[in-house]
Amino acid sequence: MNDLAPPPRRDLPAGRHEARRAHLAGELAAARRPRGLPFRFSGRRLVFGGVTAAGLAAAVTAVLLVPGDGKERGPVVMNAAATEVLNRASRAAAARPGLHPRPDQFLYFESRDYQAAEMGSGGLERPQSGHRRAWFSVDGSRAGLIRNSGDEGIWLCEGSGELAKREAAASAEGREPPIDLAHPPTGCRNDDVRLTGMPDNVEAMRRWLFDHRNGQNPPAVQAFITVGDTIRERYVQPRTLSVIFAAAARIPGVTVTRGVTDLLGRKGIAVGQTWQGHRQELIFDAATYAFLGERTLVDGQGAPPPGATASPGTGDGGGTGAQGSVVYASAEVRMAVTDRAGQIPR
Repeated sequence: MNDLAPPPRRDLPAGRHEARRAHLAGELAAARRPRGLPFRFSGRRLVFGGVTAAGLAAAVTAVLLVPGDGKERGPVVMNAAATEVLNRASRAAAARPGLHPRPDQFLYFESRDYQAAEMGSGGLERPQSGHRRAWFSVDGSRAGLIRNSGDEGIWLCEGSGELAKREAAASAEGREPPIDLAHPPTGCRNDDVRLTGMPDNVEAMRRWLFDHRNGQNPPAVQAFITVGDTIRERYVQPRTLSVIFAAAARIPGVTVTRGVTDLLGRKGIAVGQTWQGHRQELIFDAATYAFLGERTLVDGQGAPPPGATASPGTGDGGGTGAQGSVVYASAEVRMAVTDRAGQIPR
């Protein structure tokens, strides 16, 4: 996930399979882009219940001499509690066992998601919850698969003449091409879902997060967003994930939300930033500090990070809805290795 953003999750367009494939291919493409504000969420992420304005209470802050985006002068105000949470998450990531898939195997990602209803033209008429399963070929030469909430799915197989013929034949008959797990398409050229080539020390990783931000937000805001974009539905080695979280602890303006409970009933602690009426958070297990997922809340009361001078709740990204309400959320259920696309790991 060098550049992952949550894949959009919308109702499939009616009509022939080209529209369906284009729609789901758009999900994958969106998952490869870094995300920016204003928040336009739909994707695979988790519902967090019981969130109120009281849950957004700020923790004690301290002045820490840490670098920011290379342009700040003097001390940067950091949240000491958030720094501790991210450092503990860094240590937890370093301690977890790594996966060692063979080139002919698949990396499996399972997640739950929630998307609040959106107002305006093209918005969702009602909230949506989803269950996403994705299989990515380790070496990229085999057809991967994405299935959302019971949908038959779509093959992930770029550059396959065989798949193009299947789709053309199905289109001529006015039907969707079936997903035959016993006969996946061949001739695929997919991207590697493993995150490689990243900095191996904390300060270099912090610079990477600022240098690779993609959006019009203030540097510290976009760098924090890039953390989630980088690790979402991508296999990250424990050492690299540890360095990413340690680097995130050096991003200014990150504060703590305590008492979070996700859709799976897991008790968590969150770190995040507020900007233009929304608070973007990373969620960690309250006991083990393992990464659980992400969420976005309406927050018209929180202070913006240092250097972000616009008032919260203003601008194109201004939050709509009750204070503390969940706009979008996701939870990682599990990650594993399988021998075939479509195979559910034990």
